[in-house]
Amino acid sequence: MRKKRLSLFIFALGYLCLLLGVQAPGGEEDEKRLAYVSNLMSHTVSVIDLDTMQWLRDLSFGRYPIFSSLHPHDKTKMILAFHNYDRTENEDVIALIDLKTEKILKTVSFPGPGLPSGFVYDRKRDRIYIADENLHKVFALDGTTLDPIFAFPAGLIPVHVDISPDGRWLVATNRKSANLYVYDLDNILGSAKDGIYTIPLGPSPGLRWDTEASEAAEFSHPLDVKFGSDSQICYVTDSSTRELLVVDIGTRRITDRIPLTWPPFDLTLNRDRSLAFVCHVSGDAISVVDLKKKAVAAVIPDITPNPIHCELDEEHGILIAAGWGNDQKGGIHIIDLKTYRILKSIHPEGAKASIGITIAP
Repeated sequence: MRKKRLSLFIFALGYLCLLLGVQAPGGEEDEKRLAYVSNLMSHTVSVIDLDTMQWLRDLSFGRYPIFSSLHPHDKTKMILAFHNYDRTENEDVIALIDLKTEKILKTVSFPGPGLPSGFVYDRKRDRIYIADENLHKVFALDGTTLDPIFAFPAGLIPVHVDISPDGRWLVATNRKSANLYVYDLDNILGSAKDGIYTIPLGPSPGLRWDTEASEAAEFSHPLDVKFGSDSQICYVTDSSTRELLVVDIGTRRITDRIPLTWPPFDLTLNRDRSLAFVCHVSGDAISVVDLKKKAVAAVIPDITPNPIHCELDEEHGILIAAGWGNDQKGGIHIIDLKTYRILKSIHPEGAKASIGITIAP
């Protein structure tokens, strides 16, 4: 009789928990896959449910949020850089955000007025390297605390960085000086005296550098950079020449130029680094480049407005592209990796100039 009463009590307790929405001990909450999209010009971060493909809400962490990523040691935290368009002393920061509470836990500032941009994680040394376009440096941050450690010289207007698969080489693109900075992380002493060299990618516009001059065909305008599977080879988007450059950092030269239909901006590589997905802001398209064949394998059209940055979720078979929208509109497109068709376009109301994307459970 006592066992029967105990069983009835446990059943009643479980039923009550179900009605109240209380989770039983030892159970697990259903996890959602979320995309956090930085809307640079509307100063918001949109939260998108990737399972239902629906906008959930907008968050406000500060002005001009640009690129983001999960914290390398804690996937419940996100690192978010603020681009500081106004060049103020107190807005050139990165923030550590708790994704559970959606609150800022910590901010790290730079000796301003800086303009933080793209960043990459160094697993070998537990550092984060972030390019600063206005201070013309690449800052090294502690990978756990995010505190600045030192800075490398980085040419004129460094915008993106990447690290080689073997962890030895760091590279940074320079928009105005039109070259690639290469850092030997195994030998560098924290100064230009050792471990740093440059690879010219084309003619620089010099004092004539502006938006129009940088797009002229006679100049080089490098933007994004990614290493392939070979630690000696990296790929650079050149907006002016409309090419994906194949750069051998060992021989210090461009070995191949892959022609593209429209000026390229950011790119991302698949897991085995055999395919590059190249965003074309002015072409409303994404080129899929076969890096082994060194040729465009497919074009994904109608990515409006102005795809500028994309991220892959290969586990779930999707590509997410963010839209610049000419500073007037923003949002993302979710694209099927098998068919290259758009599954859903999401344009949150008021979002302007979407760029950075972080995918998190």
